[in-house]
Amino acid sequence: MLVFSRMDPTRIAVLLVALTSCVTASAQDFSDDHFYSGSERNEGLKSLEGKPAPELTLDTWIGEETSLADLKGKVVIVDFWATWCGPCMSAIPKNVSLVEEYGDSGLAFIGVHDAKNGWEKAQGVVNDKNINYPVARDAGGASVKAYKLAFWPTYVAIDRKGIVRAAGLLPGKVSDVVRVLLAEDGGASGGTATAGEFPEDWYVGGSSRLPAMARLEGQEAPSLQATKWIGEAIQPEMLDGRVTVLRFLSPLSRGTRESMDAWRKTAKELGPQGVVFIGVCDHLTDWERMRMLLGDEAPPFPIARDAEPADSRLPLGATATAYGVRMWPTTVVIDRSGKVRAAGIDEARLQPVLEKLMAERINPDN
Repeated sequence: MLVFSRMDPTRIAVLLVALTSCVTASAQDFSDDHFYSGSERNEGLKSLEGKPAPELTLDTWIGEETSLADLKGKVVIVDFWATWCGPCMSAIPKNVSLVEEYGDSGLAFIGVHDAKNGWEKAQGVVNDKNINYPVARDAGGASVKAYKLAFWPTYVAIDRKGIVRAAGLLPGKVSDVVRVLLAEDGGASGGTATAGEFPEDWYVGGSSRLPAMARLEGQEAPSLQATKWIGEAIQPEMLDGRVTVLRFLSPLSRGTRESMDAWRKTAKELGPQGVVFIGVCDHLTDWERMRMLLGDEAPPFPIARDAEPADSRLPLGATATAYGVRMWPTTVVIDRSGKVRAAGIDEARLQPVLEKLMAERINPDN
């Protein structure tokens, strides 16, 4: 179940970024310390993340020829390397070890060699270092151009759905990313992505919704860390045996401002039926602006101000970070047993989701 912590609010500069319901906040799945140059990392590589991986254009192979299309359903690591690159050569044993450990669990590697120099030595390196994945030469630099390469080695991680999730990884961080991606969408079976409980088009973003949110479903709901409230503060016992709807919102978001009347109506109708609605504002929210948005009316439901995250560099509160929230408003539904059942659900689909969960009984074994 949800656990609430009481914390003294810290005076923090207000986030001066206007967000709307249709524009997501800038975000990445892995922290800056996973990448070359950290927070100053290459923008070209960063721009690849969250998008379908460009196809590789390769002209000569050592090992079994393959393609990203052939590997759909697996986690793929593309290593852009060269025999003349010292760091590339030093990192190869780590690649070999990862394939040995996770190759049967859905991991695939492709080594893409520089088109200009060093290919004539590639076969010798494959033999000497016992490379256990296919290696190919870039065709005239086409792959380097498509992936906006800026240095060697460049590691690019692609998830089971063919989406670039991390580009420009440090060699020592590749294993961390591999484990995270293998755990997503079907676990480490190497199969295709597991379908969610509700249809994809019921979620904001459809099939492209953030994996961090999708992973929450079926898991125990992260704790809500509230520092102050507008309206009655919610106590843990108020949620026992009830369906809970968390709405992450912001007074800067047009979607928040335009939805207040509809939210008020929904809460009035479903509150007496056992549904608890809670609003969560970010820790950087201008609290007075939030109060002004409500005017003279009472809030449609209690609204909490999120706590500052442990990593103060993040422009998201502790609770929002735990739920993988990247835009406002975002709606998350939690069942009577305290498990997340729908993360990022479209408001237009909220009613049937709630009807299903309200009809369920609590399983005492959960």
